[in-house]
Amino acid sequence: MTVDTNFEDLKTDEEKVITFINGIMGLEQYKKYLLLNHPGSDTVKWLQALNEPGIALPVADPSHFYPDYAPKISREELLKLDITSPQEAIVLCVLTISKEAKNITMNLKAPIVINPAQRLADQFIAENPEYDIRQPINITKNSDDGRCKSC
Repeated sequence: MTVDTNFEDLKTDEEKVITFINGIMGLEQYKKYLLLNHPGSDTVKWLQALNEPGIALPVADPSHFYPDYAPKISREELLKLDITSPQEAIVLCVLTISKEAKNITMNLKAPIVINPAQRLADQFIAENPEYDIRQPINITKNSDDGRCKSC
C-alpha cells in the first residue's frame, strides 16, 4: 500500500496501520494512522493520518521529558484496547511546535495509548489534576548543528 504523507509517499504494509477506536480528539473522523520516525530524532515521531496527507501530529514518549509521568486512566478504558497491564502499552503525547524551542509544549492531559500487538489506539483524558494540555518541555539545542539535543 502506498500512503501520501507530508514527508514523502511511503510504501507500507497494512499490518503497520494503527486503528484508533474513537479517533484523536478534534480529528475523530480519521481512525487510521501510521507512526513515522522524525528524521534525525529518536524521540519525536509523527502520527500520519492514512486518508489525509495534510494531517500529521508530532508526538513523543512523555517519559523522555517527564520520567515520572504516570497518567491515571481507568482499567475499563484500557480494556477497550485489550491492554491488561501498563507494560503492554505505548504511551505518546502530542507536541505543539513553536518557532522558539522554549515555547514547545506537550499535552500530558490527553495521552495517546497504543496496543502495539493489536495495532489499536485511543486518546484518553488522564485523571491526574497536575497534568496540563500545554506542559512546557525542556529543549536544549546542540550548538554544532542546531538540532535538538534532547530530541
